[in-house]
Amino acid sequence: MDILAGISISGLQTLIWSLALGTALLLRFWYPRTLHWAALGAAGVFVAASIGAGIYVLAHPIDLRWPAGAPLSAPSLAGTPLVGDYLKPLDSLMADVVGGVNDLRGFQQAVPVALDFFTMAGWGCLAAVPLGIFALWASCLEQRRRRLEFSRYKSAIEELQQQLRDVQRFVNYPDR
Repeated sequence: MDILAGISISGLQTLIWSLALGTALLLRFWYPRTLHWAALGAAGVFVAASIGAGIYVLAHPIDLRWPAGAPLSAPSLAGTPLVGDYLKPLDSLMADVVGGVNDLRGFQQAVPVALDFFTMAGWGCLAAVPLGIFALWASCLEQRRRRLEFSRYKSAIEELQQQLRDVQRFVNYPDR
């Protein structure tokens, strides 16, 4: 069963953009502090969906959605005067050859449509590179901020422990 059979080319493009936007929104609301990773995830979904659509188009070359023109038909050789009876076995052979030519024409018409989707995937990869660099940079800044915060907490705990030891010495609390 082909669930994408009723979707046009522009519908496939809209579906790809909708998947990417939906992924970005889902990741943004799921992890609200990581906008950079949500954008990178959306770019990844966009690339994957575009490649999938291109492969789908190439897997279904004889489809009415990609313009292929009128299919060719083989002439009947059986109607030829005098030698028609001898040429009847060639009718099925000619039909097979013309069917192969129609398949080739359908594939030739599907390739530009698939290349459009592969081009979209390439642009998505191109956009993912700066997004990935930005996400890495933002994560490094976040890690540095956490490390500084942890060192502040650690120094505060050490200071409180020192104050506790001073109070214990002041009240002559026995050491354990």
